[in-house]
Amino acid sequence: MPHRDTNTRLISRLPDGQPLERLADIIRARAAATPDGVAMRTRTGATTFRQIDELSSRIARRLVAVGVQPGDRVACVSSNSPEFLAVLYGAAKIGAIATAVNILLAPREVTWIVEDADPRVVFIGSGEQHLAPAVEAAAGAPLVVGASTAALEEWVGDLPAVDPRADAGGEQTALILYSSGTTGNPKGVMLTGHNMAQALAAVQNLLELDESSVAMAPIPFFHISGLGLALVATLVGAELLAFTPGAPDELLSTLREQHVTHAVVVPTVIQRLLELRDATPGCLPQLRYVIYGAAPITPTLLRSAIATLECRFVQSYGLTESSGGVTILDHGDHQRGLTEPRLLRSAGRPLPSVDLRIVDHLTGDDTAVGQPGEIWIHGSHCMAGYWSNPRATEETFSGEWLRTGDVGYVDEEGYLFIVDRLKEMIISGGENVYPAEVERALMARPDIVECAVIGLPDERWGEVPLAVVVKAAGTRLTEAELIEWSRTQVARFKAPKRVLFVDALPRNASGKVLKRAIRPDSATLTPGRDS
Repeated sequence: MPHRDTNTRLISRLPDGQPLERLADIIRARAAATPDGVAMRTRTGATTFRQIDELSSRIARRLVAVGVQPGDRVACVSSNSPEFLAVLYGAAKIGAIATAVNILLAPREVTWIVEDADPRVVFIGSGEQHLAPAVEAAAGAPLVVGASTAALEEWVGDLPAVDPRADAGGEQTALILYSSGTTGNPKGVMLTGHNMAQALAAVQNLLELDESSVAMAPIPFFHISGLGLALVATLVGAELLAFTPGAPDELLSTLREQHVTHAVVVPTVIQRLLELRDATPGCLPQLRYVIYGAAPITPTLLRSAIATLECRFVQSYGLTESSGGVTILDHGDHQRGLTEPRLLRSAGRPLPSVDLRIVDHLTGDDTAVGQPGEIWIHGSHCMAGYWSNPRATEETFSGEWLRTGDVGYVDEEGYLFIVDRLKEMIISGGENVYPAEVERALMARPDIVECAVIGLPDERWGEVPLAVVVKAAGTRLTEAELIEWSRTQVARFKAPKRVLFVDALPRNASGKVLKRAIRPDSATLTPGRDS
């Protein structure tokens, strides 16, 4: 049976109490309610909601002037900044589809995405100019515009900050975010205004974000979690920090000096923070929530973190195709986890807006409680489909249910436990790495006969990619050479951090590579003579 939350479903509300329908209404309503409130703070200064609203209106009018029509794509290749949000809201104000491109990708990957999205205009941040040739090489020769403050001001010229108010309805696609697949090229996830309105409601209500909040999230806006937090911060009038501290002592001072109330970190960062001499009970009195992901938290670390930071802890499971969070492990669950450690391995229970099933992916039947199967989800937060890819859309949906490709089970209390990934995804430093994509890149070399990529546990990154490689006879390929070359083919975080050369890959009777047997210490592997 589907696992449902019987609570009233949440609805995102604008400052005036009206239900959220369109993305552009987020900045319109917030600028009207608290125009001088700080929307985003960077290392060089603060930007108000009024300033983002006005710049987005000028961008919208300039987009119209260069021929952008409703439904056209407007891409942004930029790090987190107020200008990024102005481009997004500007596109939304004329019914164009904002498309965020991962700036960590290799140039050839960026070229493919731009060709697929076919945007009329591409905005490139000042720190991403090395990707400009890849954008300009893409089919369609889109107009390329700088996304820095100075470049945007020059581009919009003396156009007035008058909102054209030509945006599309909530049922129309408003965003495209690219999510790498296990096979083939990245897929553009189409999210509507209604999708985002439902997703933002959960964050808005469950994390108690309001005009007094200051949120620090190191997650890029080209990720659904980073962009979702940025949108909900605008929705509720919270301040968003657009810079990420480096060392643990810098993080602690930033949390204190910027009066951060909501911080997104990974467990390894929490551990390093607590090791500081200045990390003592009461050191961060304003901190209300720590949101973490990418790895579970241990009872020992959680106990120490609660005692020192004196705040609430939350983690969530979600995906781009679901507009973000699907389940949540809230602070009450974490408190229980101190005495019931198994609960900390859970991804939590479905959000009020989510219906969830655990399905035998071969038969399509629901599994029994405690029995693993593929996680299927349903709700108005689920994507409209994949951009220009009806086949992938059809394969991902079963009726109105979205097939996540992840394997898990639900216990008697409705907690979801993720036990495996059909997609074999590796999570490295919070970034998703799909082995098949890396394997395809490596196999482009003639001196590689076959290879397989798996995730290895790593203290710093959670997991890192390991390439297990069979070399062609007589070649002298080294680990360092292959790692360096792979970084020119895929994003650095996707490139193997280690390479193991072997004489053969372990396979089952049908010839499929046994990835579970591919470990450096596995008895089924025979290392090559020069490993």
